[in-house]
This record gives sequence, structure tokens and C-alpha cells, in this order.
Amino acid sequence: MPYLGNNLRSNNAYKTIDDISSSFNGSTTSFSLLVGGVAPTPFPKYETQLLISVGGVIQEPDSSGSTGFRLSGTNIVFSSAPASGEVFFGVILASADYLNAGGTFPDGTVSVPSITFSSDTDTGFFRVSSGQIGIVANGTKVAQFPTATGSSGQLLSTNGAGVLSYVDAPSGATGGGNDKVIIENGTTITTNYTIGTTFGATCNAGSFGPITINAGVTVTIPSGSVYTVV
Repeated sequence: MPYLGNNLRSNNAYKTIDDISSSFNGSTTSFSLLVGGVAPTPFPKYETQLLISVGGVIQEPDSSGSTGFRLSGTNIVFSSAPASGEVFFGVILASADYLNAGGTFPDGTVSVPSITFSSDTDTGFFRVSSGQIGIVANGTKVAQFPTATGSSGQLLSTNGAGVLSYVDAPSGATGGGNDKVIIENGTTITTNYTIGTTFGATCNAGSFGPITINAGVTVTIPSGSVYTVV
């Protein structure tokens, strides 16, 4: 029901269930619940999200299956088999009626996001893998968030394909008050590093020395890059 602060749902948010009356034969009780020939996404979670009529009689939603109808997987199951010739209609109520806190969605994909928009169905959110959320724009993954929180002061960096990871912030000028004139860097390299990794391409790099490179640690300088210690 609409109320102050709650917008009305447009009628296209309600979905008419495909007619299943041609399969009524007096013995079959379970029927695929389809909209336009496919299972609707998101699929209703509860029987009370449906309005079902058989033979002109509204059916009672009953998850126990003892009366009316219940949902089983992507099927609608009647407590008694509809007779041949009985008419059917069914409606899935508007999304606002069954997408509530704690509701679940299918994983979705890059081309078909799980949470999307009526006027832009290839833009939205999808589940990449366990603990990973992706954002899609016009069918292209533009962001895939890491599963860890990173460390204080780190930034999110992309690999150029939308996959984000936490990296240390580039060194910058600092100083007292509002001064930005002093460049600071560490004195020991403890982990293997390839010049240009953070920059994303061939580049010039430098450090203020002296610099110690720990035993077993390698600093790789690709062709075209230059690393200078001053």
C-alpha cells in the first residue's frame, strides 16, 4: 500500500504467470511457474507473494501443502489436482512486496546482473564468487571488490579489468603545518618488487638512499624503466 514517502509501484512491476490450464488433467498437481516462458528472476520466496485462481476460485497460499497451493523449487504445487477445463490465472505481486531486508537474489553474471534496473538491465550488481561483489555498467565489469579490508591508509587500485585490490598510497610531499616539500621513503626493501607495478606501465622510479635490499629480495627493472637512488 502506498503511503507518504513510499512511491507507487508501476504496473509493470507486477508479473502475470503463464497460463498452465492446458496441462490440467485431474491428476497432475505440480506445474512450472513461468513468466514469458522462463522462471522469473527474482523468484518469489513465499506463497503469499502470489495471487492464484483456479476455476474462478482464489486459492489459499499454504506452505504446508495441505490446502490451496505451495511453492516447491520453481514449481507451483496444488493440494488437489485441477480438473481438465478449469481456467487459471496467476499474478506475482510487485517487487516491493517481496524484496525485503534479508531477501536473497541469484548470483547474476556480467551480462545479466542480479540487481539491475528496468530501463538498463545490463547495469547493476552481481556475485563474482564467495565474498566478492562486482559492479557492471553496460555489460562490462567496472569494479570487483576485494574480500579483505586492506590496511589503514591503503587505496583501491584497478588492474585495468575492473578487479580492485588494496595498495599502499603513492609517496607524496609532506611537512609541518601545510608544507608539502619533504619526500620521505623507507630504508629497506623487504619484498620483491617490479618497477612500474603501481604506476601501471614503464616508468622512472627513485628512492632517497642509502637503501638496503634484503637477502633473497629482488627489485626488477623492466626494459625502458629506470630506478635511481640519490
